[in-house]
Amino acid sequence: MNHLWLILAALVGANPGPVPAVETPGLDYEPPEFVTAAGAPVIFADTHEAGPDQSFLLVGEGLDAGVELTAWGVHPDAAGGREIKPKVQTSANGVLIATLPERICEGPVVVWAKNAAGYSAPVVLNAPQPWWCQPDVAAPGDGVRVFGRSLAQPPGRVRAFVYLARTRKMGQAPGVHVPVPVPVSERIGQWLRVVQADKYQASVVLPEDLEPGEYQLWFHAGSGGKYGWGEPISLQVAAPPADCPAGTVSFSEGNLQEAVDRLAAAGGGTVQVAAGEYLLTGTLVVPAGVQATGAGHDRTVLVSPPDPTVRLVPVAGAAWNQGPSAVHSVGDEMAYRVAFPADGAWTVWLRYATEMSPYNLPGVSKHMTLAIADGEPVPLDNLPNTGSFGTFRWSRSATVRVTAGTHEVVWKNVKGGGIHIDAFAFAREPLFVPCENTPPVSSDEIVVVQGEDLVRFQTKEGALPGGDRAAVWLAGHGAGISNLTVCGSPRVNLGIAIRHPEYPKWIENCRVVQVNVRGCEGKQAENCGIRLYHVDNAVVKNNELWGRAPLFLSGVKRSQFIGNRLVSQTLWGGNSEGYILGRNDTVRQCIIEDNVCASPPGQDAGGPTGRRMVWLSTGRGSVDWNWIANNREDRARFGGVAGTDQNVGEMILFEACQRIAFYGPLAAADAQSVTLPATLPPTPDDRLGSVKREQLAYDEDGNETPFWPPDVDQGTAEPTADEYFVTVLRGHGWGQTRRVVTRLGETYHLDRPWRVAPEPGCLALVHTAYWRNHIVGNRTVDGMTGVQLWISCIENIVSGNAIQRMRKPGLYLYGNCSTLASSMPTTWNRGIGPLYFNHIEGTRCDEISCGALVTSGEMHPLPVEFPRCLGNVLRHNSFVRSRTDGVLITGNRPADEQQPTAAILGTIAEFNVVRDASVGYRVARSAEATLLRRNHAYFWYPVNQQPGPRVAFQVDNEKAAVALELNSVEGIHGGADRQIVPEQRGPATPTQ
Repeated sequence: MNHLWLILAALVGANPGPVPAVETPGLDYEPPEFVTAAGAPVIFADTHEAGPDQSFLLVGEGLDAGVELTAWGVHPDAAGGREIKPKVQTSANGVLIATLPERICEGPVVVWAKNAAGYSAPVVLNAPQPWWCQPDVAAPGDGVRVFGRSLAQPPGRVRAFVYLARTRKMGQAPGVHVPVPVPVSERIGQWLRVVQADKYQASVVLPEDLEPGEYQLWFHAGSGGKYGWGEPISLQVAAPPADCPAGTVSFSEGNLQEAVDRLAAAGGGTVQVAAGEYLLTGTLVVPAGVQATGAGHDRTVLVSPPDPTVRLVPVAGAAWNQGPSAVHSVGDEMAYRVAFPADGAWTVWLRYATEMSPYNLPGVSKHMTLAIADGEPVPLDNLPNTGSFGTFRWSRSATVRVTAGTHEVVWKNVKGGGIHIDAFAFAREPLFVPCENTPPVSSDEIVVVQGEDLVRFQTKEGALPGGDRAAVWLAGHGAGISNLTVCGSPRVNLGIAIRHPEYPKWIENCRVVQVNVRGCEGKQAENCGIRLYHVDNAVVKNNELWGRAPLFLSGVKRSQFIGNRLVSQTLWGGNSEGYILGRNDTVRQCIIEDNVCASPPGQDAGGPTGRRMVWLSTGRGSVDWNWIANNREDRARFGGVAGTDQNVGEMILFEACQRIAFYGPLAAADAQSVTLPATLPPTPDDRLGSVKREQLAYDEDGNETPFWPPDVDQGTAEPTADEYFVTVLRGHGWGQTRRVVTRLGETYHLDRPWRVAPEPGCLALVHTAYWRNHIVGNRTVDGMTGVQLWISCIENIVSGNAIQRMRKPGLYLYGNCSTLASSMPTTWNRGIGPLYFNHIEGTRCDEISCGALVTSGEMHPLPVEFPRCLGNVLRHNSFVRSRTDGVLITGNRPADEQQPTAAILGTIAEFNVVRDASVGYRVARSAEATLLRRNHAYFWYPVNQQPGPRVAFQVDNEKAAVALELNSVEGIHGGADRQIVPEQRGPATPTQ
């Protein structure tokens, strides 16, 4: 069963709210009932938000010249509201921009588009959009924070209206379960107490007597009746855990590891470590259910042993996509202990990576041998180049004869040549072929050996993975450490590691609170204060963390990183990639808030110690539903160390290492799913772009197919199906994005229904993405860019940030298209990356190159078949002392090139201020349906030495659909200035 209330909402243009109906606050609506008809406009997507005298974008069909808009809104003298007449500003390529009148009331606005055939279904602007909450599993009496947009009632934004309704779960399809309203006889509903609210977040308190169960949180706008409801979000209420017999033990001398283990064996509890300094006997492994707490981070000190004879537990065990590397010298040898379940011939499959093209070699076939026990070595054949030393593939390389039992298996390099060995698979069945996406598992018929699971390693320069060594390792659910200091040594590169011993399993409910981490000097891998590997529901709060990368997020969900002081140290080579570094793994539903980034004393000026403040990159997952707020620097600078790469310093950076599972026409779709074709015609050579043909997905018959992501994480580099998004790029329903819940065969089931379901043949993208994140109230100073949304950033909010002294743009918003292939492996800075419906407001940028850059990057000669950038809004921002343009909207295609559509479409820039720039606002190449309205352009002081007049508003293509309205221009004397060109349409002058 589908979300019936959402399907109804799509039909009537409003969310009907809880069932049965609830009396709503504020003024109600009685809009007319317009009946849609064939040929009438159809609205697929919109920019959601527009107040009085503000503009909005509609995406759909039938929005061409001649279409009319009508709207309905709150009015103090009309109980049912009153009609509103928006002003159409511009339209092109299936989008329309319009402006609401100044003299209307704040609140929900219902909009219809009309042509000769009739009216569209209504669209509601300004309704609340709650996106996610934390916690999403709460106990009666708990506080819950909700994040989204338009959550509090305008204009004051201090009141929010939140209704709690009981739900139950019913199946929609196998493996997919969605909440639906509970029948009246079972429903429990009530308005909640809201203790804090603003535009993007609200905090509510659950009743103390609330029954456990499944609930929905419904936000109401405070007016508008049924049109004031937003979509609900789910909340599970669980009974508080019963008091457990976990005890507290005191520790002041002896072996702390033994004390921790004894408490774990007794059922868990707290080890209260007295004030003093304690030399650890190795890595302190804190098991499940145990908390180690001190007398204060300046009083209880744990010291990692510097003695090289003391064993430190490796944090990372054997896993896929890692293994011995640099085993390229003749004579390099590795030995394994392998248990074979039966006598006979076993086929040897090797998963490896190599790229010997620079040495004019096609690979390393027959450069290596494998010997069983003392038997004759067998050459390993069929080992061609894979494209890089990080691109793994399986190869059938040899056949060996063995007897049942455990034998030593020896690999040896006999001719030289580089190889990166991930794993061996020995198969009894000659026709067995391992799957690239689903790793094989040992059985009676197959023996799998990880490349690093060896018993002897005799190499000249070889290296083994798993070099991470930690002073403290939280290794079980509910483990924690607090109120103490952890001191490392040159032997450890991690102060605290949080990781399940059976990674990639997720570890839950770990806590690090009021801990000081220092002195971790290890250089065997990335050096971190805390590193979290696949951690769910963690709290890392009020700590001081020193390290090359103080806080490293290697897969985190539903976690809090609040109030930490992060000190980045340059320990070798360049400095750390980021103070808060989430590299190549999922970051979902996390609060990253009130953290301070600093440099060590004496290094807080001059050359920087950290490259970036917050860097979150996709790869094995997406980055979605995160609150990144009120983080700042403390006299830190950001960028590369002199003599290293200087193209760094992005202060808050979303940078895509993007995976495309599918690009092409849909086979089918319904209200809440899409179905892909099972096979595809071969991608033409001229559409491959940055993708190599051998990197595409194929079935066993050699047909090109979509890439089918795994359902569960098996430790490979592939993101699972629920890390993907579906974006409709062209055709009926284009402009919409939905998150994947699960995949069943060729069908992807989605998190919520389409507003308008796409049709077979529509062009769609299945991809990883940055989706619905908040970047709010942060301060970024002395870097390269302030906030950078780089490839596949959709529906993100950037609000109220302060950006100062950047070498490049203050706001850098980038969509991309480097391929039109049917799929693409995980690749940095490549692929099809839409920049859709991002909302940028209230941000001030001082002393930057370009204030705000909205741009698309494309690989020639790929055609522009869909917009790369769509519906981005810049409102109420300031750009002061921009060394080039204040606001620049541009693609990179030749100005006279004819394409099916514009690369950048439907950008709204209004109520912004540009002061002191070469050009105030410029719409350059490949941009259509752009609105520049009610913006100020002040030219007081020169920012460069370019001759000639300054231009306030520049439109390079005089034929482009660009609307300019009610903008202001001011010179050095506070008024008109003949040295300033207010508006220029046509090619820019050479001085620009």
